[in-house]
Amino acid sequence: MNIEDLLKKAQLKLKNSNYGRLEAEVILAKIIKKNRVYLHINNKDNLDDQVINKFIKNIDELLDNKPLQYITSNQEWMGLDFKVNETVLIPREDTRILLEQILLLKKKFIEPTMVEIGTGSGILPVLIKKNWNEANLFVTEISLEALNVARENFKKHSIEVQSYNCDFLDIIKKKCIKADIIFSNPPYISEAEYLELDKSVQNEPYSALVGGKDGLDYYRRLAEEYIDIVGDYAYILIELGWEQYEAVRKIFELKGLKFMGIFKDDGNRNRVLVMEHIKNGD
Repeated sequence: MNIEDLLKKAQLKLKNSNYGRLEAEVILAKIIKKNRVYLHINNKDNLDDQVINKFIKNIDELLDNKPLQYITSNQEWMGLDFKVNETVLIPREDTRILLEQILLLKKKFIEPTMVEIGTGSGILPVLIKKNWNEANLFVTEISLEALNVARENFKKHSIEVQSYNCDFLDIIKKKCIKADIIFSNPPYISEAEYLELDKSVQNEPYSALVGGKDGLDYYRRLAEEYIDIVGDYAYILIELGWEQYEAVRKIFELKGLKFMGIFKDDGNRNRVLVMEHIKNGD
């Protein structure tokens, strides 16, 4: 079977789904290690049975709600390619707001020590180092499988990051690292909201999506523990669900943090909260 016939067969299978020719081309190009332009130029080339069988299997996985990014093991984000698999969340556009707010702190710090909790695929450290090489980055991740994906992305993009497989801030505390900037895109979906998610999203890691019964467990823990890894002055930047702003702000203000701003995503929804820590400050 040639390339064009195989793609037409896939289109027919995908006819009543949310997918089509584009996704089929992306999958086939990945399998044969070519780009989509190659598929169009060489559309009459015959494919061997191994390629055809793998392609059909991947199309069936797509129809079974497996995210395309897990099938191709790749996601483009902010102009860079990242490895992803079933152990990490798929990078989303909303997280760009968190990156932008972190980089704005270049006005306040020259060579800051930054700590990310729950790095996942490692997209934020990569983009931070690409734009702020003087930053000293430490990241934690409770899932060793996810951390290994992040480490591959760090190596792929040639950046230096200290990465630790641990729960929350455990190793950061043990090493007495003091952060100028703490940031995270945590699990913040409630248990009830999870049940309403698309099936494809439910195929992403549950522990990276759900933040307890009300989705706020992570913020409560950070509000309790951040004090152990900061000095006299620090910033905390955190992504949140758009309806969680008031609750999360209150959690941090009750622990003495000062509100610095709430920043919206492209849909005009509250997305990133910035708080400031000043020792003995008002």
